[in-house]
Amino acid sequence: MQQLRAFCSLVVSFGFVISLTACGGAGSDAPSLGQVTGKITMDGAPLADASVTFMPEKVRASASTTDSEGNYELIYIREEKGAAIGKHKVTVSKLKDEKEVIPEKYSGGETELTADVKAGANEFNFDLTSK
Repeated sequence: MQQLRAFCSLVVSFGFVISLTACGGAGSDAPSLGQVTGKITMDGAPLADASVTFMPEKVRASASTTDSEGNYELIYIREEKGAAIGKHKVTVSKLKDEKEVIPEKYSGGETELTADVKAGANEFNFDLTSK
């Protein structure tokens, strides 16, 4: 009986260690990140509840949603803030009644918005126009 308890304790401990290594952040092969914040406006007014996505060429995109003042802070994965260092295409999207309300030149795959993320703190503000 005592051997069974010892075996069960070992199995539980091993499982716990494995779960810690599997859930820890973006992992050892994560790219270097820069912290990215900013503000999105449309025709000079803050754009609330819009999705902001920074898309680099080779690694995972980072995303956020703007607050009521149009401010955002990018998340790379789970709770890890930031975006991969380097050049990004940036899209801004907002749906209303299941329709995109942001012009395609900002929300589509051929967005004209770009950003070059550096190490450390970065601030990228975008003033979009509805026309």
